Amino acid sequence: MNKKLYAVLLAVMIVAGLAGGTLSNKLLGGGSTFAQDDDPPPPPRPVRTPQVSTTRSRKWEYCSLTKAGYPGSSRGGLYWISYFRDGGVQVVEVEEQATERGGPAKAIAKLGEEGWEMVGQGPLEIRQGGLNAIYFKRPKI
Repeated sequence: MNKKLYAVLLAVMIVAGLAGGTLSNKLLGGGSTFAQDDDPPPPPRPVRTPQVSTTRSRKWEYCSLTKAGYPGSSRGGLYWISYFRDGGVQVVEVEEQATERGGPAKAIAKLGEEGWEMVGQGPLEIRQGGLNAIYFKRPKI
């Protein structure tokens, strides 16, 4: 056989193989391994940056909430918020109305609006003695 006949025979075999594969794929219901033009591309995956713990480098500020400790006071709804600063303690009084029975709800709501988070409770030693306190913290700005 000559070279032309081999070339034609090889071309017919390749075309028949491709046509047969396509036909069998359609008849058997096999999926295409190529992406279809009408399929939308998958959405891009978000890039995540590793989270580095900044707990050690973060600076915090603290405050406490106590019931006012005035000796012999008849004012039952008075609370102290003590902000602990580098230069000392700043005390702010928050007063609940006598008809309210929510305890320190107004003072706690004030601290929440300012971004403070409760972290614990315990005694707070002051000059007049010890008071029970609720402690709060927030990141320094």
